[in-house]
Amino acid sequence: MERGRYCSRHFLGTQALVLRSLPFAPPGIPNEDGVTIRHRLLALGDWHEDSQQHRLSIMDLQVEEGGRQERRANVQELASWQAIGSIGCLKVGDMGSGDLVVLAGTSTGNVSRLRLQAPLAPGADPSGVQLMGEGDIDGTQLLPWQQLHQGSVAALDICTETREAVTAGSDGALMVLPLDSPAGAQSIMQPRSSASYAAVCWSSPQAFVSAGTSGGLEIWDRRRSGKPQLRSPISWGITGSGALDAAQGQGLSRQIHCLAVHPSRPHLCVTGASQGTLAVWDLRMTSAPAVQSAAKPGSGDVLEVCFDLQDPFTAAAADPAVLFCTSGGLLGQLSTATGGKPPVVLYEEPNSQICSLDIEASTGQDIMCATDQECLVFLSQH
Repeated sequence: MERGRYCSRHFLGTQALVLRSLPFAPPGIPNEDGVTIRHRLLALGDWHEDSQQHRLSIMDLQVEEGGRQERRANVQELASWQAIGSIGCLKVGDMGSGDLVVLAGTSTGNVSRLRLQAPLAPGADPSGVQLMGEGDIDGTQLLPWQQLHQGSVAALDICTETREAVTAGSDGALMVLPLDSPAGAQSIMQPRSSASYAAVCWSSPQAFVSAGTSGGLEIWDRRRSGKPQLRSPISWGITGSGALDAAQGQGLSRQIHCLAVHPSRPHLCVTGASQGTLAVWDLRMTSAPAVQSAAKPGSGDVLEVCFDLQDPFTAAAADPAVLFCTSGGLLGQLSTATGGKPPVVLYEEPNSQICSLDIEASTGQDIMCATDQECLVFLSQH
């Protein structure tokens, strides 16, 4: 699959710890020069060094294409709000009809909520995005919505069907809460000193999968508290490869850091772990996960993963394609089209780490990622 036909790198002036794409209107008709403008909106959890503030920021990645000119991209900050604590996880819920919910989990254990109404008409301008509801912000301050964890919120996810969120904490707690009410949060697992969570994701309206220091994956039924419905076998190891875990050392040196569930095949889950380990799991736990290592030695830990929905995937294929980024500055793709070969390097950031990545929410065609050198990288495949 041909990738990266266009790549641009942008200095943000702020260090993004996590970024997420916001669904937005398609471009309008070309202007008199044949140029169209597409706006790709991004939510960032960032640290602004000049103001010494943790923030939730909204950025506009504007791309001009067509006509006689070279494709051009630039980034503009649209708005920002100061957060209480660093934002380590973000999730955007597309509730339909332009109704968006942004949830931000912080190092202080609270979750903040930002409700937006985005225009749908082709060619709409980002200035048409409206803040909805009360109690999300106070001037330039992002207000805590719910205090859920005794430590940091390590991960969260939104189920748009049930309008619920799930959060996983470094305190070992798991919570499910309604998006439309400050009341009704349900504790699925109480805080505990023996475990800490790093990742969580819905796999169905009634079930979610988690990963943490206990190793492997846990499948939870949100209607039943106290213990997981299913656990991955111990023989599959901490990261999905018992052999790699045994060879490279057990314990905190080998951990799953991130996971994602395939949106149309919810029995498939991909995890990213220590030392470049990638694994694609069948959540029915009928067979051991398919394990692969990052493309280059020294690539570092896998910090974020997602399924590449643009890569062809058929029933005959072993597993769908996966995008990932690492602490060693690698953005890569693991595809069944490579026939078992190592992952393909799509982009490499020297002397830096790629903290977060996401696929453009409206079309799924383009990739955005953030580095710890205050840069945004944009890759287009068309």
